[in-house]
Amino acid sequence: MRMVSSKVPTLSRVLAVFGLMTALGAGSAVAAGPFADFGGVWHGAGRASDVHGKTEALTCKSSNSPSSDGIALSLSLVCASDSYRVDFHSDLFTDGQALRGTWTETTRSASGEISGEIGRDVINATTTAPGFSASVYIRVVSGRRLDVVLNAQGTSINHVQVSMRR
Repeated sequence: MRMVSSKVPTLSRVLAVFGLMTALGAGSAVAAGPFADFGGVWHGAGRASDVHGKTEALTCKSSNSPSSDGIALSLSLVCASDSYRVDFHSDLFTDGQALRGTWTETTRSASGEISGEIGRDVINATTTAPGFSASVYIRVVSGRRLDVVLNAQGTSINHVQVSMRR
């Protein structure tokens, strides 16, 4: 498996991971199973903060397709700020509790792994790549809103928070 290049800018890594987590929370009950509420198309906005307290606005669009049994999710997400664009794709799998998968960010040729837990309307996960890790909390609220919080280590961008709606 190809891992994140050390040449990838740190905000790009954070936005790529954020993209994965935002896409995970997109909601539609078309499929059955643990990923059923995480499929569909969502649009949202939020903020990214660096270690010095500087913040930047983000906008995101996510399109996600759970498998018919709801145990796998294919996702695509584009996030943009004033300075960056991230084009993110991932394939995720779950046994109903544990979550794992891989992600790629195509504009910067970056990739990594994700693992964690999935529950009813909540995902707690950790993303990893060489020199980078992030904890992510995702909550689907009433099936209509997705809240995502990411706290990163190994990058100057250390906090991302976004809210998306159908």
